[in-house]
Amino acid sequence: MQIRRPIFLFIAVMVVLIALALWHEKRKSVEMPPTAAVETNVASPITAAVPSAPVRTNSPVAQTAKSVPTPPMESKEQQMREGLAVLNDVDIEFYGRLEDQFGNAIGNAKIKFEIPFNNGQAVGVNRGTITADGNGFFTISGYKGKSLSVVPVKSGYALASLNGGGIYSYLWSESQRVHPDQNNPTVIKMWKLQGAEPLVDIGKEYKLPFTSAPIFFDLIAGKVVPAGGDLKITVNRPSGEISEHNPQQWSIDVEVIGGGFIATSDQEWKITYFAPDDGYQPAGTFTNNNGIGSVNEIFFIKSRDGQVYSKLALSFSINETQDGFMNVRFRGIANTNGSRNWEGDPNTLKAAGQ
Repeated sequence: MQIRRPIFLFIAVMVVLIALALWHEKRKSVEMPPTAAVETNVASPITAAVPSAPVRTNSPVAQTAKSVPTPPMESKEQQMREGLAVLNDVDIEFYGRLEDQFGNAIGNAKIKFEIPFNNGQAVGVNRGTITADGNGFFTISGYKGKSLSVVPVKSGYALASLNGGGIYSYLWSESQRVHPDQNNPTVIKMWKLQGAEPLVDIGKEYKLPFTSAPIFFDLIAGKVVPAGGDLKITVNRPSGEISEHNPQQWSIDVEVIGGGFIATSDQEWKITYFAPDDGYQPAGTFTNNNGIGSVNEIFFIKSRDGQVYSKLALSFSINETQDGFMNVRFRGIANTNGSRNWEGDPNTLKAAGQ
């Protein structure tokens, strides 16, 4: 009995030690951080070779990301084409009314129009013709483009205004674009011809040596005269060279003999068929600030105490040196009958000097 007691004690101690060892190992596995297991799985070549199973979810975010594809990037050229289509290809609408110089309606006139377009896909001009109603009203619509030009045509009348059409493209500023209003149509003036009168055609060029003294021009005879005539021009030229490398300001003094002038534009010059009654000034100075080139002016002129009314374009240039020639050019028409009528008749138009 004395021998069995130590044996049983030894067995009991071993059982306790084994139990303690098992408990310690279990506790260690429980306390291991979850990331350790994840990192081990990612590093495993077996795990990396197996594709992951699709994750099913009812999340709205996941569904939206799956259903909306990434749009392809547009080229710069495509963006420019789309920009032109939006900004430059605009609906054309125009409401107009034709009137003569007395405010009377001009009915049943033909209206010719042009609509240039450039929409990024095509470039061209649409042309057409419509007819105004009996009260002179007309409408142009149903087209797309960037601008519109309108030219009314009727026997016995001539175009006398420049407001037919305009710009529609959004590439231009708000103040420069047409803003159609059906209740406020654009009034286009046409000149009702009163009867042509014989006119003198002014078309003369001069090559003159430089002088600081006044030069007198007879527009009707087409000559430089010692005094009188229609115009007196004096050149104000500084000394020395005048050129692109040595620019200097120069000018001309223009005086009308027995009358005056009204400065105007080339467009107004073309659509004016009757000389203004007043507003003339007797003289003026016109300057060239660049040193080279010419002075170019357009006038309505009343000369010789109201006996001659002229539409005149003047071009005056000087040479680089004082000993060079000056070039003077006139073009226009004149009524020498004391009448302000500039309607004219090609069959009775006389050249200056005849």
